[in-house]
Amino acid sequence: MKKILHAGLIVVLTFAFTLLLAGCGGAGAGLPDEITIELPDGTTQVVSLGAGVPSLANSTWEFFESYDSGQSAAFLIITFGPEGNLERFDDNTIAPQVFGDTIHFDGERHPTNQPGLSYAAATYGAETSDATGFAFEGRLTAYAAGLTAAMAEANASGTFAPDDPDTMTGTFTIKTEVTITNIPEANVDETFAFVAHRVE
Repeated sequence: MKKILHAGLIVVLTFAFTLLLAGCGGAGAGLPDEITIELPDGTTQVVSLGAGVPSLANSTWEFFESYDSGQSAAFLIITFGPEGNLERFDDNTIAPQVFGDTIHFDGERHPTNQPGLSYAAATYGAETSDATGFAFEGRLTAYAAGLTAAMAEANASGTFAPDDPDTMTGTFTIKTEVTITNIPEANVDETFAFVAHRVE
């Protein structure tokens, strides 16, 4: 995983969390109105586009890769909105040479660091009935001249620490496929454990 981080590439949180880079345009365009996601306790829920996790409302979390011997430097900061919806990634390490330091999940088009390339991203989220675990699926499309330029899928699964509401742990998975050949080392398929701490 360090190799990927150093290459500038990483990324649904289940606790769970999923991120996909696929082709779509406009607010939610090209994305299904609802999907079924699996929660950490093994149950499933049908969730609508833009749905969030109430327990994460108005919070910001710093994510670290977790090892048996401790944790690495932070690889991502995630901010959740008033409904617990995923709003943005900051200090982004997911193909930053393409998407830059911040990725917005508002369904709108945003420019990238690559000339002529833009993206749109949106998410789905839910939590367990006892609010101890949660799941996300985020989808992001990068495109140029109306054509899909990058696709990725990020999955994560996790729970809140029972003795510390400001800590959560889980598994993060990221898959990216970039069809633009002049972006080096932009394809990745990795899974790793994480620990996240509440920033605010």
